[in-house]
Amino acid sequence: MSVLELDSRLELPVGGGIRIVAVLDDDRGQAKAVGFQLEDEGLEALVVDLDEIPNVDDAVAWVSTRAHAVICDLQLSPMHDGIAYDGAQLVARLVSEHRIPCVLTTGFAPDVGMLVRPHRHTIPVLLTRDQTEQSDVLIEGLTRCASEIREGRDAGRRTYRVPLFVERAGMTQYGVALDARVGGWAHKTPMRFPARMLGDEYTSPAEAEALVGKVFFAHVNLGAKQEPDLFFEAPEVEFIEPDGQELHFG
Repeated sequence: MSVLELDSRLELPVGGGIRIVAVLDDDRGQAKAVGFQLEDEGLEALVVDLDEIPNVDDAVAWVSTRAHAVICDLQLSPMHDGIAYDGAQLVARLVSEHRIPCVLTTGFAPDVGMLVRPHRHTIPVLLTRDQTEQSDVLIEGLTRCASEIREGRDAGRRTYRVPLFVERAGMTQYGVALDARVGGWAHKTPMRFPARMLGDEYTSPAEAEALVGKVFFAHVNLGAKQEPDLFFEAPEVEFIEPDGQELHFG
C-alpha cells in the first residue's frame, strides 16, 4: 500500500492525501526552486538527494515510502553522475505500481519521443520547464494525475485503433528512431518513438529502414493536442502497404 493510500483520509491541500511532494532533478538549484513554489502552495517539499537512489528500484522504494506525490525532471544524470535511469522510467513505475500522482518535467523537447514515448501511456502529465515556473500549473498537474489514477483516462488520453504510416527512420543518441504519421489525428506532425517499441529486431538501422513507407495499426490517443502528448499501445506488428488504406492524416 502506498503512502498516498495510507494518508488518503487526511484533509490536505491538493486532495487525495497529497501533503509531502518529492522533487527530483539533477540540477539541485532547480529542484530547490520547485520546492519553494510548492511550499508557497502550502505543501511540504522533499528535495531528493540523488546519491541515495542510484538505480530505479532504489528510487521507487525510497520515494514511494516517503512522499504523497512527485515532481520529477526527465534528465536525472547529465549534471549528476551515477544515475542509471531517467525520470520517465521512475514516474511510470510510481504511477502504475504505487498509484502516486506525479508530474514529469523536461527542458529538452527533442528527448520526449525517445525517452518518454515508451512510458507515456502511464505518464498522465508532462510539462515543459517553462510551465513549471507557475506553481498553480504544478498543482493542477498533480491533481490531473491523481484524477487519472482514481477515475481512468480523460478524453485526451483515451485510445482508438488507427493506422500509422512510417515516414522515416534514423539514428539518435538514444538509438534508432521512427517517425510515423497518425491516421485520424487532427494534426500532421509525425510521432517519434524508438523503433524497439515495435520489436527488438528493429534496433538494427537496416531493419528499421525497411519499415519506411509501411503502415501498422496501434491504439493512439487521438484527443492529444500536440505531439508530446501522443502515445500508442498494443501495436500490431503486421506491416502492410498503404495502398487502399484510409489514413486521414490531419
